[in-house]
Amino acid sequence: MYYGVRTSRSATEKYVEAAARGMNANVVSYRRVLNSNDCKKVVFMGVLRGTHLVYKWAEKNKKDFYYIDRPYWGESRGTPYWMRCVKNQHVKTFKDNKPDDRFKKTFKDTIKPFHKNGRYVLVVPPSNAMAEMFNGKKWLDNTLKILKENTDRELIIREKPFNPDTVVDTQGRLQPGNSKNKQPARPFEWDKVHAVVTFNSSITIKALTNGVPCFANFDNPCIPVCEQDFAKIETPMYEDPRPVFNSLAYGQFTQEEFRNGYYLEILDGTSKRFPTAEERWPRAGEVIDG
Repeated sequence: MYYGVRTSRSATEKYVEAAARGMNANVVSYRRVLNSNDCKKVVFMGVLRGTHLVYKWAEKNKKDFYYIDRPYWGESRGTPYWMRCVKNQHVKTFKDNKPDDRFKKTFKDTIKPFHKNGRYVLVVPPSNAMAEMFNGKKWLDNTLKILKENTDRELIIREKPFNPDTVVDTQGRLQPGNSKNKQPARPFEWDKVHAVVTFNSSITIKALTNGVPCFANFDNPCIPVCEQDFAKIETPMYEDPRPVFNSLAYGQFTQEEFRNGYYLEILDGTSKRFPTAEERWPRAGEVIDG
């Protein structure tokens, strides 16, 4: 059997329902999946309200899972409606020689050349949910220690906006608590940033687009072009991010691409060719779901 896991939130459940339809899966509660002995594949969204238990269950039992979360580019509430989807991971961490057509056609970011005159280091710790899920609670303290031992540059810490505390309820589910940081993200003066250092944040995409090199030592969408040794903060990696961006562009999908199963063709590697934009995915700005 194939399953999709309910989120109990209308704003997100529509993506799971679309993906389940593309997989011919039944949409059920997380408990149904945990208690099943017939599950072969499961699709779910995020790590809160029981889905982190499904994530760990699927890993432990070697079941294929398809993880949906916020997109690499394009706000999920914009048009078209995007969400990333990753097979057996929570974020894509490899480049796989995808063509550049999808990135150029749909996302259109202008990639600036690297600059080497930034003054400060931007440190981006994991969200509370990711820190709880992936044992990252000590990441910030450990990272600051390494950086202070290897650079005299100013270190600026950027917490995730609207980052709620994470609590574990009586059923073992991660639940969102109160948010101490209620300020929206402010734009950065990227030309003043020497490097970004992060856990798993996709801020690496924005940084590399703006010519800022990155460091990451956990699952990160740009880790193929990030230096992983934080002690090398003064000697960043300056590698062209475009092959990674081309790959990531084939790792996020519209609701229609979930619904018609195209996401499975890409993630399972069954697509015999890469269709043109006009054939298989919506044009930027085209409303496909109300």
